Amino acid sequence: MKNRWDTMKNKYNQWKTLNMRATGLGRNPNTGCIVAFDEWWAEQNAAMSGCITFRDNPLEHEDQQRIMFDAISVTNETSYVPVGGSDALQTCQSEDAADAISEDGVTPKVTPTSDKRGQKRPAPISPPEKKKKTFRDQCMKRLVDAYEKKTQSSKQSATSHVIDHVRDEVTKMIDQVIEDGAEEGSDEHYYATQLLMKKEYRDMFSTLKTPSGRLGWLRRAWEDKNKN
Repeated sequence: MKNRWDTMKNKYNQWKTLNMRATGLGRNPNTGCIVAFDEWWAEQNAAMSGCITFRDNPLEHEDQQRIMFDAISVTNETSYVPVGGSDALQTCQSEDAADAISEDGVTPKVTPTSDKRGQKRPAPISPPEKKKKTFRDQCMKRLVDAYEKKTQSSKQSATSHVIDHVRDEVTKMIDQVIEDGAEEGSDEHYYATQLLMKKEYRDMFSTLKTPSGRLGWLRRAWEDKNKN
C-alpha cells in the first residue's frame, strides 16, 4: 500500500509541476494533455524521469488525488500547505488529527493533575481504541482498488491478444503438411497455406489420417476451388 501511495504521490507532483511549467502552452481538446514541442518534453523528462507519460495520457483520478495529496504538496516549483480547501480536505485534516495514535494502536491519555501539591489522581485506565480509517485512507483504498482493477483488466486484454487459437491451429496443420512430405515452396505446401485459412478446410483436413490422404486432398481441394 505504501509503495502505491508513494508512486501515485510522485506522479501527482509531476503532473502539478508540468501544469505549472506549461503556462502559455496549448492543450489537447480531447485528452486535456499539454501540447508542446519534443524539446520541451525531453527537457521535462530529463528533470522528472517518467513524466513524459503525461504527454499522451492525463493524470487519472485527479480529483481524488488532489484530496489526498494537496494537504502537503511538494513540486519542483514550490511547496505549500493550503489555507482553505474543500470540505472533503478539511475532513481529512481533522480526522487525521483525531487519529494521531501510537504505533500499537493505543491513543495516548493525558493524566489529569491537581493544583495541590502532594495529591495525585490515578490515571484512568482506558481500553485500547481501535484505529478508525480516515477519509483519506478510504480515498486511497478506492484509488488503489481502481488502479489494480484496471491493471488486471489490461493484463487480461493483453493475454487475449497474445493467444490466437486460430493461428495456433493453422500452424500445427502446416507443420503436419511439412511432415507429410510437402516442403516449403512445394505446390502442396502453398495449397495448404491458402486453403487452411478457412475453417471449413481445416475441419476437413483434421479428419484425414494418412500423409498421402492429406496431400492428395490438398491437391484436389485446390483444383476444385479454382474451378468454381
